Amino acid sequence: MFGGLSPLLLPRVEAVAHALWTGLTQGDLALQTLFSLGMIALGMAISAVLALLLAVAAQLWPWADRLADAMTAMAHPLPGLALLPLIVIWFGTGAPAVLTVIVHACVWSLLLALQNGMRDTPAIYVDVGRCLAMGRLRIAVEIMLPAALSQALAGLRVAWGRAWRALIGAEMVFGAIGATGGLGWYIFKQRAMMNTPALFAGILLVAGLGMAVEGLLFDRVERATLRRWHAGEREERA
Repeated sequence: MFGGLSPLLLPRVEAVAHALWTGLTQGDLALQTLFSLGMIALGMAISAVLALLLAVAAQLWPWADRLADAMTAMAHPLPGLALLPLIVIWFGTGAPAVLTVIVHACVWSLLLALQNGMRDTPAIYVDVGRCLAMGRLRIAVEIMLPAALSQALAGLRVAWGRAWRALIGAEMVFGAIGATGGLGWYIFKQRAMMNTPALFAGILLVAGLGMAVEGLLFDRVERATLRRWHAGEREERA
């Protein structure tokens, strides 16, 4: 607005808004957004199942617990992009490769959150389960997993952010996946064409989707479960 900056470096707000509206209504941006959300949802679902199985197994067998700790310590700090050459050899450059990057980005944070939450289960809860003649599997599933819900939600929030970074980075390397590609390909294509307003529009769309999911999904789940339960506990104490 004050001048001195090229629109190629910092476009005006109305230019970004126009690019966003045009992309959603006349271009493929809406389809690319749905494609990206679908890939992330599938990747997080696979990650949640894997993390759940590993976390429960870690409570049943000591060797599984040590294995899960070793895998988390090795793989959690490893960026998914560092595995791209190996992923290309194994899965090519299509949707399975992008999905693998997303799963790698999500599963370790989910597993770490579940393990910490299950280990922090109050010992009295486990003792009650044993007094009721519950086996180790039932204790892990019916007592420890519900007790780990708060940390599991925190792990899901971390996984949600890591999934977006993995998807955007993978699409910038692999190119368009599917018929139209996702938001990562959209952002990369706009950068290659020096269409800065559309580039900002894609970045803002990713940020807006993140805020929407935080407010519409995670916060609502937390209010419906954790905050309500804690409020009930405070009323009982009072």
